Amino acid sequence: MSLAFVLDEAGNPAEALRELDTALAALSGLGAARARMQRAIILDRLGRSAEALDGYTGSLAVFRRTGDRLWQARALSNRGIFHAYRGAIRQAYADLRAAEELHTELGQPHAVAQVRHNLGFAAARAGDVPTALRFYDLADEYFARAGRPPTALIDRGELLLRARLLAEARQVTRAALETATAGRMALYEAHARLMLAEIALATGDRAAAGDLSAAATRAFVRQGRPGWAALARYCALRAADPGPAAVRLAGRIADQLTDAGWPAAALDARLYVARLAAGRPAAAAALRQVRATGRRGPAELRARAWHAEALLRADAGDRAGARRALRAGIDVLDRYRAALGATELRSLASSYAVDLAASGLRLALSAGRPKPVLWWAERCRAASLRTPPTRPPDEAALAADLAELRHVVAAVDEHAGEPARVAGLLRQQRALEDRVRRRSWHATGAGGPTDGTGDLTELSTVLGDATLVELVELDGSLIAVVVTGNRYHWQDLGPAGAVTDELEALRFALVRVVRRHGSPASLRAAEAAARHAIQRLDRAVFDPVRHRLGTGPLVVVPVGALHALPWAFLPTCQGRPVTVAPSAAVWLTARRPAAAPPTGRPVLVAGPGLAHAEDEVCELAGHLASADVYVGAAATVDRVVRSLPGAPLAHLATHGRFRADNPMFSYLRLADGRLTVYDLEGLARPPATVVLSACESGLSAVRPGEELMGLTAALLGTGTGDVLASVLPVHDGTAPRLMLHLHRLLAEGVGPAGALSRAQAELGVHPDGPLDAAAVTAAAVVCFGAGWT
Repeated sequence: MSLAFVLDEAGNPAEALRELDTALAALSGLGAARARMQRAIILDRLGRSAEALDGYTGSLAVFRRTGDRLWQARALSNRGIFHAYRGAIRQAYADLRAAEELHTELGQPHAVAQVRHNLGFAAARAGDVPTALRFYDLADEYFARAGRPPTALIDRGELLLRARLLAEARQVTRAALETATAGRMALYEAHARLMLAEIALATGDRAAAGDLSAAATRAFVRQGRPGWAALARYCALRAADPGPAAVRLAGRIADQLTDAGWPAAALDARLYVARLAAGRPAAAAALRQVRATGRRGPAELRARAWHAEALLRADAGDRAGARRALRAGIDVLDRYRAALGATELRSLASSYAVDLAASGLRLALSAGRPKPVLWWAERCRAASLRTPPTRPPDEAALAADLAELRHVVAAVDEHAGEPARVAGLLRQQRALEDRVRRRSWHATGAGGPTDGTGDLTELSTVLGDATLVELVELDGSLIAVVVTGNRYHWQDLGPAGAVTDELEALRFALVRVVRRHGSPASLRAAEAAARHAIQRLDRAVFDPVRHRLGTGPLVVVPVGALHALPWAFLPTCQGRPVTVAPSAAVWLTARRPAAAPPTGRPVLVAGPGLAHAEDEVCELAGHLASADVYVGAAATVDRVVRSLPGAPLAHLATHGRFRADNPMFSYLRLADGRLTVYDLEGLARPPATVVLSACESGLSAVRPGEELMGLTAALLGTGTGDVLASVLPVHDGTAPRLMLHLHRLLAEGVGPAGALSRAQAELGVHPDGPLDAAAVTAAAVVCFGAGWT
């Protein structure tokens, strides 16, 4: 029996079965039941599901009758995994909870950790990401000391892949491959290669995905595991350019996956057939199979089934039915996203809804109706910002980790001249950041409405004499939806890539101008390049709709890289208040009166190491009747965070950094360390208006579905009405002058967007004006949120 176990782990299941059959010939009673349970594990891995279930259940009856509690716990654990693989989550939980109780009573911590990990696996199969991560982390507290088995690493990698945390998924799966290879565990080595292939495919590395999936296929075929081999072949098929036989091959693989008991993978393969065979009978047949089999299971599978329903109805000419099916699919994903509490997970989960919203948008565009175009553009845009994030169950531990992280980062700066010491501190920093993220993922959402667009019917009324321009990217084209008065229009602006290229050129040139990098000739060239890009961007975005813009305030809802555009430089934006919002729905929410008026005092903060910060803050304090002022050693994270809730205004002059590698750790530097997005998300009641006088504090990472992550997004998501922040580096000498102008106008009752526009004009921001570091610093500040009230 022991030899059979080793042989199976080494990738020789047929030989393992022969050894067990030899053992069974010499065994009876309890010993035979134990051998049959072990045989069931191998049969399960070979895809012989009915035989495996009979083996588990028959052995379990013997263990119960004879009082063998240890093997009873093992059988329950293995049968629980069997049920989880096949989507019978209730039965899986029942078996695994019973196994956990028995192993705990028997005093077996290693087995308890394994069962808890398996509970996480069952939760992952059900699509419950926070619960799965909690169980995985609970088990990992033991595995971290005793050694992490490759199965635990592979399962975690699979969950991280489903959550679209691709870098993290690759890291743990590589660790699994190293562990399996070192232990000559060919079974898990093949699993890890397949997982790495799926991760490579998700990141767009089709060549690596093809090589890895081919190696996994060969290994699974050698091991006699047809179900796993079909999974690997499906990955290899998607990694290759589809040839004439791809539709038939994908159909055969889908049948093999169905036979092997992989319903989710089979459904996905049939959707792949439908995409390849679009317009042919094979597509409709595949979609009908998806519709028939995908109404149960995790949210993303049910949403895909509704998508299949929508495509079938659209092909049949039933456009209304297609729209209903798409809405039903997105509703499923909205409920799934609402169950996630962490901003990071919510933002990434929106990627599952993008295809459904795009199909709805195509239907609306083909009908030529602008209101539905806006509705579908909004249906999957910045949805995570419409529901405040929730805190993880162990919030005190999260707060302690954040405090420790601040101390470690401060120590990095303090010991900058000691490379060995800094290297150790940086390792500690990475470990703490990883722990903070993992704690945040445990949070579950409070739920919320399934219609993520809110009430767009009031949009025209709230806009008044303003104009809203919402930009959408679809199938490589940039589309503008314009709402002015009570009229809605849409316009194709042309290829989206051209606009993105111009923005990249503009930002590169402007950063050189601010930082004064290069010779005088190269700086003049940068200025000329910036002016050229400004004109081209203005024409590309606004020329086709200019006759519809009016002269009043402008609300811009960008798309993709345009979230990082300094809009004040565009000629169309001159002389009018401009506010930038993640979505029309988020803008409408920001425009509504707060549930309770601000009760605190203005908060003024000066961070360390910024030459002008204290002078800037002290001068601003002189213009305000009363304010809480934090400068020098008093400007700590805890003091600032305690003062912000309920403040009518917060001004933070400090060094800041947008962390492209992990936007949740974007920060403002204070006296005792970094104030991060995690700190801002913990505010019980956000300040009404926030001014961030810091470099690039207005930048956000943009995920599919226009999900934003960063300092500005965090404040808007927690309820701040307006955030004024820079999307470029700032010139220290100019920022204080801009801020003094801005606050003078705010004190006179001018709205944030109007005050910013006038302050920028006073500092010479104009398309034909000087394009120097001062002008770039002033123009780089953007008003995000409500705008002009």
